[in-house]
Amino acid sequence: MDWIWAEILTLSILAVYCLKTFLAHALVWRRLRKNNKAPPLNTELPSISIIMPVRGLDQEAEENFMSFVQSGYPAPFEVIFSVEEREDPAVPLIQRLIANCQTPARVRLIFSKRQDQRELGKTVNLMAGVKESRYEVLVFSDSDVRNAAGLLEQLLRPLSDARVGMSYACPVYKGAREWVAALMALAVNEAILALATAPPFTAVGSTMAMRKDVLHAIGGLTPLRHRIGIDAALGRAVCAKGYRIELVQQPVTVIHLRSRFSEWWRQMHRWLVTIQRYLGAGYLAIPFYSAPIVWASLYFFLSLLGGRVAQGLAVLAFILVFRLASVVVVNLFFAKDRGMWRYLWLLPILELLTMALWLESYANPYVVWRGRRYRVLADATVRPVR
Repeated sequence: MDWIWAEILTLSILAVYCLKTFLAHALVWRRLRKNNKAPPLNTELPSISIIMPVRGLDQEAEENFMSFVQSGYPAPFEVIFSVEEREDPAVPLIQRLIANCQTPARVRLIFSKRQDQRELGKTVNLMAGVKESRYEVLVFSDSDVRNAAGLLEQLLRPLSDARVGMSYACPVYKGAREWVAALMALAVNEAILALATAPPFTAVGSTMAMRKDVLHAIGGLTPLRHRIGIDAALGRAVCAKGYRIELVQQPVTVIHLRSRFSEWWRQMHRWLVTIQRYLGAGYLAIPFYSAPIVWASLYFFLSLLGGRVAQGLAVLAFILVFRLASVVVVNLFFAKDRGMWRYLWLLPILELLTMALWLESYANPYVVWRGRRYRVLADATVRPVR
């Protein structure tokens, strides 16, 4: 049987992957180089309210919290920890942190309250934090984020332009001490390449900043409280009002030492279901640019059937080198995690798992988020499942 057309199709997929990846690297390099040359703020830094929705204790929780409380931000700021339940295991830690804080007025613990069961806890916590905030510039940060020197200043620089409605930092996962945690880092850290060619409404919610006037212009968070992916929902709303969204140069760090495979699978499934709901038809292309080693292996198999072994080996070797080079560049120069080289053998496994998760995202609309199960509807709203 002649497999020439299958070979041509597979080669075409690989060519598109290489071109897209090369373009993404070029765009990222250009953006980071431009940001490196950006002038400093010509006005005083604004006072900010850092709002952190919390549910449960993440890895390195105390260090993460302290990195914001002791950020050294040169203008007045406050940190608001917003929690749903008074029995949450994070509450004693936050209370102890406040008691030991040299400036306790700067740090507050508040409790949110749901109006209905369809509301997502993260958004409800953010809403409560906005209501209690003192300042006109808001920073929303996940509880597993580790602040770093200069991050807050970088987030705020784009907001000095009235045409910019929101800024955000791309997350990178660091510190993996076993293979499942490394699998998460490999899956997440190359997100910067996807963001380089993503739609203009795209934002990643690990750490975002916006002004209250923009939040008021989009009607606040209340209309979004039933939607999964508050970052994507905010991004769409901000762009719909004519504002731009800016990705800052500095990544935001998530210290992720270890994990269970079942947790990794649930989190990846939730992310992919969320992306599917917002990306629409574009989501169909994910397997074609996220699994080059799988496609190169398929091409090698087809070349064996066609008697072109040397050609198949050459293509497979080229894709392996290209794929590894892309991952190494991202992790060395953007994520700055030099320990990831030990886990590069996971790349083919990650690609196969990603394709399986992509299929599951169509068949299984049920996600688990912070211990709660939801059905995600076509419009990205959720229904709680008991």
